[in-house]
Amino acid sequence: MHLCDLSILGPGHVGSTLAVLAGRANLRVAVGGRRIERARQAALHAGNHAVACTIDQAAAAGKLVLLTVGDPAIGPLCSDLARRGVWREGQIVAHCSGLLDSQVLAPARQAGCHVGSLHPLATFPTVSAAVETFDYTWCFVEGDEPAAAALEDLARRLGAARCLRLSEGRKPLYHASAVMACNYLATLLDAAEELARQAGVSDHQALAAMEGLVRSTVDNVLTLGPAAALTGPIARGDVQAVRIHLDSMADIDPTLVALYRQAGLRTIDLALKKGTINQAQAHALREVLSVD
Repeated sequence: MHLCDLSILGPGHVGSTLAVLAGRANLRVAVGGRRIERARQAALHAGNHAVACTIDQAAAAGKLVLLTVGDPAIGPLCSDLARRGVWREGQIVAHCSGLLDSQVLAPARQAGCHVGSLHPLATFPTVSAAVETFDYTWCFVEGDEPAAAALEDLARRLGAARCLRLSEGRKPLYHASAVMACNYLATLLDAAEELARQAGVSDHQALAAMEGLVRSTVDNVLTLGPAAALTGPIARGDVQAVRIHLDSMADIDPTLVALYRQAGLRTIDLALKKGTINQAQAHALREVLSVD
């Protein structure tokens, strides 16, 4: 098999999305998978510059190889390929995990490869949706200098909005921030929906009613910053409103009440940063929100 610009090992949503973007950038792409039919499907969507093959064939052919498999499979796959002598000296080998860093690719480094990681900060609900929103997706890279430089170049060629490097050892904190911004936002909205349900509003009505509020809040945060966008009782120093909220939750799920309290305590610091409450008001709010 001839050498290609990019090999993708794992034709799931992430791998297939990157294959399509690489095809649009006129890169020669090899898509390798344990099930060849899935690899063929991903290669078909990627266009005329893409071919489907086995994992070993794709790993051997790529100047730059991306392991787009689940986190638990990255290390074992890299080790298996090293044990079978697939890796070539000078190759760039990387994965797309948001949590793991390039140390998990140590077997490839020992085989003479440069290793790194490239994580697009985005969700991949479907391939088509991820492809269409990639132009405002930021990518984060880390790893050996040759690998990091090659991954930055790849991100630019794929059309990412921007690419930043992460410092060594910072990947878990970066991933935690992404979880807070994405996953826990869904959790907060679920908690808000539950409180609305307890107030007699149906699930469908609650989300529909909150849509404008949520969208405008997110827009304001992204435009103004969290502190400047903050509104509500804590931003006003309204201790009585917070106390009434908590009194009304006497029969509510304790984990939801704890979430309200912890979010409120964090919000006090944000209100202080905004400058709309003083230290005395902050102290009074903390007394109400702290667990007895």
